[in-house]
Formats: sequence, structure tokens, C-alpha cells
Amino acid sequence: MREYVLGTSLFELQNPEKEIGRLKPPLIMPNYDEREGYVPNVVYSFGSMVQNEDLIIPYAMSDYASTYATANLRELLNELKNSK
Repeated sequence: MREYVLGTSLFELQNPEKEIGRLKPPLIMPNYDEREGYVPNVVYSFGSMVQNEDLIIPYAMSDYASTYATANLRELLNELKNSK
């Protein structure tokens, strides 16, 4: 069965063709409760926002509901910079 996940990459601001880092594991993947629905085993997002020190990621699951995830922005950027 297919599985759609959200990955994370970091690119240079002045040269967005150059990737700085990429996380190997997905940042968000469907959990057990998010696998059922019209389109099963899928999570997708249309963007994210920064509030204080957190990255807020609204996402939808299996075409039936939506929720959000948070990640500490400083920790995420450190992981991305050290991923190569």
C-alpha cells in the first residue's frame, strides 16, 4: 500500500538550487489513527508557520480530518545542518 509522508529539506536562501541538508526519516508520517479514510495512509500539508521558537505544521490526513504538528525550530535546523 502506498504511504505519503512529509519530508524536510533546507536550501540556501540566496541560491535555492543548493540543498544544505535533508532529514532521512520523514518529519510526519501517518500514525495508526490517521491511516483510515477516503485516501488511506496519507498525510499532506500546504505550508507551515513560525511562532516563537516553534514550527507549526498544519496537515490533513487520509482526506477526512486535519490537525497540526509542532517542531522546535532551532533543533530542526540543527538536525538539517548536520544531516550531510
